[in-house]
Amino acid sequence: MQQFALESLQNFPACLGLLSSGDQMIRPRSALLISTLVSTLSSLLFWTACGGGGSSMSQQGSSVATLSASTLTFASQAVGTTSSPVTVTLSNTGTAALSITGISMANANGEFTQTTDCGPNLVEGANCSIRVTFTPTQAGSTAAASLNVTDNAAGSPQSITIKGNGVTPSNVDSMGTAAGIETSCSSIQADLGEPNGICYNVETSCPGIADQIVGVKVNNPSGTKGTVTFLVGGAGMEWYDQTFNFGTTAVAQAGFTTVQFAFYAKPAHFPPGGTFAGWLTGPSTGLRALSCRFATMSMWTRDHIRQQNAPFCHTGNSAGSGAPFYALAYYGFNSYYNFLELTSGPPFAHIDKGCICNPPQTNQVSCGGTRTESECYGQSDANNYLDPAYDPTTHVCSDSLNGDTSHKQLFVNDSLDTPSAAKNFPNVDIHFVFGGLDNGPEQPQALELIQVITAKNPITSSCVLDALHPIADVLDGAQQIANDVIAGCH
Repeated sequence: MQQFALESLQNFPACLGLLSSGDQMIRPRSALLISTLVSTLSSLLFWTACGGGGSSMSQQGSSVATLSASTLTFASQAVGTTSSPVTVTLSNTGTAALSITGISMANANGEFTQTTDCGPNLVEGANCSIRVTFTPTQAGSTAAASLNVTDNAAGSPQSITIKGNGVTPSNVDSMGTAAGIETSCSSIQADLGEPNGICYNVETSCPGIADQIVGVKVNNPSGTKGTVTFLVGGAGMEWYDQTFNFGTTAVAQAGFTTVQFAFYAKPAHFPPGGTFAGWLTGPSTGLRALSCRFATMSMWTRDHIRQQNAPFCHTGNSAGSGAPFYALAYYGFNSYYNFLELTSGPPFAHIDKGCICNPPQTNQVSCGGTRTESECYGQSDANNYLDPAYDPTTHVCSDSLNGDTSHKQLFVNDSLDTPSAAKNFPNVDIHFVFGGLDNGPEQPQALELIQVITAKNPITSSCVLDALHPIADVLDGAQQIANDVIAGCH
């Protein structure tokens, strides 16, 4: 024990003046002093600080406050009406109680309100809820506020940026809400394409359909020339810069912010044995209702990623060109888009002609030589993309391929060319690109749409002779897309 006492004293050269400066060793003045010290150390077990300080082996816990989103967007709420509440979760992931001194809205201007079940303290491992609503007072402008939680955790106050868009009541379909939080690109398999991306998970909640988490990848976030969103074909499950041989690089290098969407996560309550089809996953009344996910994501991007007062544009292939056209036709995006580069589509001008294939419906195309092409989706596309839009466990479209017309009116109402769809877009420039080797239904369907719409300037199209359906898989196709976007997004 005396040896333990001596070693302990050597570790604390300032204690009791027992050590002199420099490298001199302890020189106890008497056996009595040593005996007293041994007794004291024995009773304390471990003497770690002069004057009876606390032990270095135990550290005081700390609270860590985490909000379930860093951004929140309300979209297309009619002026004078109140949205459904959106819940944000406050969690304490630390090792001590979180002391909450205030939850408030800044710059709300009477348009945003919050209620909460959070009390003054939140024990470690617990969470509570904050519910936010939006009541716009005017149409045509974006309202912005922040939700602030003041507490005793690092980084206080914890804040969320909240935005919303008021619209005049009309026949425009209602968009949903989007709550986004930054995540690592590797966690959503977005790190294999264009490097140095900033990634987000954004939960979309739309009327009448299941919530879905959407991945977002942003490159060149400080781009000053505008923001361009990218979406692949099919159901938009993959990343544009990984799907196509030539991705988003040229557009980013030209000074634009590039934003890719990937609808990679199965929606809430996805049925066992169902067919997952990205943004096209129901059950729902069909593509028009499901396109709310893309429109809501686009509005979130416009509000939270786009440089203020900068152009906002999109390019997508096949169904990736159909999604923004639903935003134009039914969600009022003539007020938001500046330019659309639509490649290999959109294929949804007449879903009835795509799903009801007996008798076959055709249209004449000219890219790659004048010829007649069928507008029928075929068995594979019907099974993989159209059936899930109505019900992931049934076969609404594929059962119609042989001429069953029992769902015809459903298909007609769900198409882009309907009496209720907007067809005049005076604020948007629109350009189409087709592949000369593409023999699918997308080009003949798109040509039907071109005949009934107008835009800011005369609608134009290009033909890439050596391109199949994925235009950006050939170099000259990718260059055509990039050149069009760079020239048109202004």
